Amino acid sequence: MLHLIPAVKELRETGETLQKNTLRRPDNLPDPRLSAPLSKLPCSEDGIPLTVTLNGSEGEGYVLDITQTAVSLTAESAAGAFYGLQTLRQIFDNETKIPCLHIEDRPDFAYRGFYHDVTRGKIPTVKTVKNLVDKLAYFKINSLQLYVEHAFEFKETEDIRERTGYLTRAELEEIDAYCRESFIDFIPSLNTFGHMYEILQQPKFRHLRIAEDFQPTPYFWWDRMRHHTIDPTKEGSIELIQSLTDQYAPCFSSPYFNICCDETGSLKKTEPTGTLYVDFVKKIIRHLKSKNKKVMMWADILLEHPETIELLPEDTIFLNWDYIPHPREEKVSKFAELNRTQILCPGTNSWHRFCELVADAEQNISNMTGFAKKYNALGILNTNWGDWGNVGSIEMSEYSIAFGAACSWASDTEANDAFHKAADRLVFQKDGAFDLLSALSEIHNRIQWFPLAKIYYDRCFDVCRPEKVPGEKATEADCKEAIALCKELLRKLTEPWGNEEAYQEMILAVKGVWAMAQLYAKAEGYQIAPELDLDLWLEEYAAAWRRKNKESELNNILDMFNKLNRLS
Repeated sequence: MLHLIPAVKELRETGETLQKNTLRRPDNLPDPRLSAPLSKLPCSEDGIPLTVTLNGSEGEGYVLDITQTAVSLTAESAAGAFYGLQTLRQIFDNETKIPCLHIEDRPDFAYRGFYHDVTRGKIPTVKTVKNLVDKLAYFKINSLQLYVEHAFEFKETEDIRERTGYLTRAELEEIDAYCRESFIDFIPSLNTFGHMYEILQQPKFRHLRIAEDFQPTPYFWWDRMRHHTIDPTKEGSIELIQSLTDQYAPCFSSPYFNICCDETGSLKKTEPTGTLYVDFVKKIIRHLKSKNKKVMMWADILLEHPETIELLPEDTIFLNWDYIPHPREEKVSKFAELNRTQILCPGTNSWHRFCELVADAEQNISNMTGFAKKYNALGILNTNWGDWGNVGSIEMSEYSIAFGAACSWASDTEANDAFHKAADRLVFQKDGAFDLLSALSEIHNRIQWFPLAKIYYDRCFDVCRPEKVPGEKATEADCKEAIALCKELLRKLTEPWGNEEAYQEMILAVKGVWAMAQLYAKAEGYQIAPELDLDLWLEEYAAAWRRKNKESELNNILDMFNKLNRLS
């Protein structure tokens, strides 16, 4: 069976196979950007001749014909040819005998994006982002956004940069250029209203936040998620936002700018919330439009005040998110009724975990894609957040990234056995890898991050917050069973995968869940022997982090595990 991610619209096999498993490069390529995917195909001077033809400059469709004596790719544009070459790569990557066939293909959605949090814990290196771009291109994603609050060399964050970590303008410009080579629009995403904790926590800007008298507690991850919202009534607020966007926007060649403006929780303490919110947003949009940027923004606050949606410019693109397995259709239909452009945003469900929550991510992405098709959304933006420390690696979100890409191209994609086998071949490069990931995902449900983090704060800082922390504390039975299952998984992970990084991160994630179970047991006095060498695992975890990311907030993760391990 031929495995392709995404699935193609039309595929006919002739029953024949290529006489040789190499191709002869075309003498002339119609676009230099096609060289990159072509260089990853097996080529030789005596290979089967490959021709690439463009019929225009618009559209992303292509036709691929493989016969015994020739391979031809005809595309609507250079982008279409790029995606056709990715399909050809996948055929050569997982087939020992290349089938002769005819493929006709085009995407269901014009916008197919991936969104990655680089602010709350883990800031990737340029090399790591480039590796991510390569994977996104392989699965025909055409947009990337990195979520930023303070993690850039803003002049306003000069005093906190070394503590929090940051990206430089030169690094973003390098990523932008790399994305352009892969037909990926690298869109700036900067929170300009809520979630401005680090910037507004500085003494020089505290007067601009709504919670002006807020005092930080040891619950850093909790505080950062809930604070701070800028006060739209204060003199200097819009000037700060304009300064941040003016410094950030020039790093990107994209015509778009995502101003975020989500979860402005503190604003609810003011009246009238809806009017204050939309008036400030209009100022931000007006400024960015004066810089020739088209604006995107999250839709959650507007859905709380639907009467304000029509007050925003007609060309605003609304990013409509919902991450539960069965998202609420009325959230999507509201923007459709108003004839406003929206992109639907599911998620990998990998935040505050060592690996993605596979079952929930599959349902969420499938259902959101169905709504996007039903209500004629512009496309899909699959999100990967870093709440509460960003403990997991990007490799432990790769399955959901691939599934989101598949649904973005072919909206009828199902998370069935055929897709799981395709993921084994094309994502992990190891048969049976999906089953191991799914098993770890289920084990992780027993051993959850939030309650363990609460133990860390309550016991190690001698404070206790009254708020209910999500998730259930692990019982003694949960810990015993989780440890036993983690041991069994490690026994099954003795054979390397073709995707070496995913394999190594899978082992680290299994040990991470084991470590959590062991620390639960110690903190709660469960009768479970500490068999995992926690110090050794932390060394391995830190080394993997530093190999692919900046130091950023690694110390927060290490501090939590080390202090819990020292509890008497």
